[in-house]
Amino acid sequence: MRCFSKQVGLLLLTLSLGLSGCSSEQEATSSASQTANTVAVTVETVRLGEIPLMAVVPGSVVPEQKASIASRLIGYIKALDVQVGQTVKQGDLLFSIDSADIKSQITQANAAYQQALAGLRDAKLDFDRFSKLFKEESVSKQQYDKMRLQYSVAQQNVAAAKSSLNQAKEQLHYANVRAPFDGVVVEKLAVAGDLAAPGKPVLVIENSTSLSVQTEVAGDLFAVLRLGDDVQIALEGQPEPFIGTVYTLVGAANAKTRTHTVKLSLPKNLNINSGTFARVSFNRGVRQTMMVPKAAVINRAGIDGVFVVQDGKAFFHMVRTGLVRNELVEIQSGLALGEVIVTFSEQPLLNGDILTIKKSLNRDVERLETQGG
Repeated sequence: MRCFSKQVGLLLLTLSLGLSGCSSEQEATSSASQTANTVAVTVETVRLGEIPLMAVVPGSVVPEQKASIASRLIGYIKALDVQVGQTVKQGDLLFSIDSADIKSQITQANAAYQQALAGLRDAKLDFDRFSKLFKEESVSKQQYDKMRLQYSVAQQNVAAAKSSLNQAKEQLHYANVRAPFDGVVVEKLAVAGDLAAPGKPVLVIENSTSLSVQTEVAGDLFAVLRLGDDVQIALEGQPEPFIGTVYTLVGAANAKTRTHTVKLSLPKNLNINSGTFARVSFNRGVRQTMMVPKAAVINRAGIDGVFVVQDGKAFFHMVRTGLVRNELVEIQSGLALGEVIVTFSEQPLLNGDILTIKKSLNRDVERLETQGG
């Protein structure tokens, strides 16, 4: 009897637990259905896109015109008033050389020229007199020829003295050193009072309006480059990269680095200086990869992911992103081709939200991929 009572009690306990379990499941299901929202979204199917393969090499901004300004004369520098960073125009006075020695040379050359002129006048008088006497047969031909030679030598002496005088005057012109082109003073290698000499630079100026990017590339990349190729350039201090054009290809390789020099044009009106660091990206073809609109990638608690549509509901999938091209972003992992993802929702999504699909953006994606390639 006691045994039967125990069995009946166990049976009742089991039925009670089963009923309570069912009740809990029903309550959970009812609670889940109450918290799930219905959200209108736009979707698209994950598909392949194309992004360029880039070879990135360092470069720098260089001027097309750069001159080391030196004096053609030996002398002490005076009136060196220009400063580093100062803008100069073609023909502006940069510095002067003390002209005392040059003026002394001009005085000496002028004296020699006047002496030669006096000698020429005397020789002409003698030659005219002997010419008359020779016609009258009062002097011999030998005496006449000697006087004619003296007159010819006097003429040559005058020409030589005049040339020396002109040269001395030209030296005075070189005492004032002027800017050969419009530019900016970038180096000042001497001060007033220093001794200037030919081949010893005093200033360095650059033309800041004719800048380009110069880089060195390996032989395999150089072999596929052509004049006029468009290249992406990112300059330090500039917010966005821009497109430059290859306009110089130096065929001779550097003997030490085995690289070739390439120069690229820059857009006008850029506020940059020579020496600015550049990253030059050469296009080496394209590769296929999964691409989705940037708007589809959502950051939740520091994790990038997208909402995938499964059975009409949204489920968050963590993804690893790669390169960004126009309005598309590369997905390296976390998605599979053919999956349908949410690209726009009218309100923030949660896992399990019920979706009402408004339209697909596949045509827009095709257009964006065409622009990106």
